[in-house]
Amino acid sequence: MKTGIKFKPCNVGTAEAHNRRDRAYCEAVARKFGQTYFWDGHRHLNVTWRSPSYTKPLPELLEDLKVLVKQKTGRAMQCKDVEYTDRKTGKKRKRSGSSAIREGCPPIKPDTRIEDFDLFVKWLADKGISVISIDLHHDEGHADPLTDDLLPNHHAHIIVDWMNHETGKSVKLDANDCKEMQTVLAESLGMERGTPKEDSGIEGLSAIEYKERKARENNQRLTAENAVLESRNEQLELQAMAAEKSIEELEQQRKEKKKALDEESGSALMSGVANLFGKGKYAEIEKENARLTAENKDMQLAVAKMEGQVAKIPMMVQRQVRQTIEDKTEEHLTEIRELNASHSRELSSLQVRLQNLSARYRELESNNRHIIDNLKREKDTLLAQMEAMLRLLGEKLEKAVRALIQFARVLAYKTFTREHKEAIVSWLALDRDDPKSNAHFIKVFARPFLTDKEFDKGCKELDRLTSSFPAVMEDLEQPQRRGMRR
Repeated sequence: MKTGIKFKPCNVGTAEAHNRRDRAYCEAVARKFGQTYFWDGHRHLNVTWRSPSYTKPLPELLEDLKVLVKQKTGRAMQCKDVEYTDRKTGKKRKRSGSSAIREGCPPIKPDTRIEDFDLFVKWLADKGISVISIDLHHDEGHADPLTDDLLPNHHAHIIVDWMNHETGKSVKLDANDCKEMQTVLAESLGMERGTPKEDSGIEGLSAIEYKERKARENNQRLTAENAVLESRNEQLELQAMAAEKSIEELEQQRKEKKKALDEESGSALMSGVANLFGKGKYAEIEKENARLTAENKDMQLAVAKMEGQVAKIPMMVQRQVRQTIEDKTEEHLTEIRELNASHSRELSSLQVRLQNLSARYRELESNNRHIIDNLKREKDTLLAQMEAMLRLLGEKLEKAVRALIQFARVLAYKTFTREHKEAIVSWLALDRDDPKSNAHFIKVFARPFLTDKEFDKGCKELDRLTSSFPAVMEDLEQPQRRGMRR
């Protein structure tokens, strides 16, 4: 009997429930597959062992290992598979995430004990891998389709800690280590080592893949057996037809001989008398007639027996094929019902969200429109009030504000023109000791009429004029003085 092992990431959420055969877990399996592959009558044969160094449940242990990795490496543990493209082949591949806790399921013998794994556990420890638990299962399998007897699947579940607790990194095994691991396992259990993939060309299968392959092989076997039974059925039918033809021929021969006997005897009375004394030609003919009659009965019994056997063959084949089809059909229907229910729930949830979002959008749209209308009305009112205030404050302030607005809006103006300066300076000159105060009034009244960019342009030029106000005043007065001298 061969054995081998391939460690894969452990499903920490269900592994312990599966190994303990929790009632809720078994009921969930039965609901999913329509039946359970656990045989209660063999459950007492299962054996379990747990390392005293690992007392916490697997989910809590995984969280502790995540904290350890964060402390040692400064990075969070990568638990999800990463898909990438192979640069050489261009094919999509998956790189497994950090599998801190892994599980392997090697085949075992019916009499395998926990102690038989000591050599294998020691080899793993030498590589830095600690065994968390070992469970031996003898209550799994499937029923023989012909006898309904259990065909057991003896196997073990080995859960290990694959992390180096000193570095916070996972243990690395090369190809030679993986080959040696298979040999050590076989020697530890006293079993034959499985054929390497390099020799067989067969990739290792998961439990589900193995079950699917066995189901396909079983279907192929049933198909082949059905073909053999159909061929045998045809042969028996041919034999039955030949037997019926032989019976007809014997019956015809009997009738012909009896007719010839009656003709030769001249009467039935002569035949009876000859038979009574057991003499003459008539007695021999009657003996032959009796032999043919007995042979005819034997042939009829043989034909009836063969017909009974032939009638049973299609029923057996039909029952096996029907059971296989019903099992597969029910499994597919269950999957379809679950998918439909899931899609219906998701669709209902999305419809509710869409309705809520639509109502919220309409509400926001109505509120925003109301707010915008109010702001426009307030802006128009404010501008009207500003213009009225400008008219009240006087002609000089109004001219200064309009000059700043004109300069800010026209892109061609880089600095104030003389007209701009004269209009603005006439207002600033009202308080020569503090022109910045009057400049502030110009900014306040010009702001509502300008964009941010225009206002920034006007303020910078106004600040430049205010900072050099005496020089600007003198520059504006010089032409007037020259004109007065003339």
